[in-house]
Amino acid sequence: MAKKQSFADKANKKSHLSTCPVCQESVQRIKYVKSVKTESGAWKFRTSNTGVCKCNQNEIYS
Repeated sequence: MAKKQSFADKANKKSHLSTCPVCQESVQRIKYVKSVKTESGAWKFRTSNTGVCKCNQNEIYS
């Protein structure tokens, strides 16, 4: 039988963390939502999953 994996074991995994090659800081993954006005005048929301570190923090949050 397989070994049971607890929540603490799952939370301690470091595989989902990555570092920025430019500033060597950890990259935090966020869901970025941008509102875009179409040609017909309606508003749509464009979503993307982006990584934020100290390099591009001002571009994303401002």
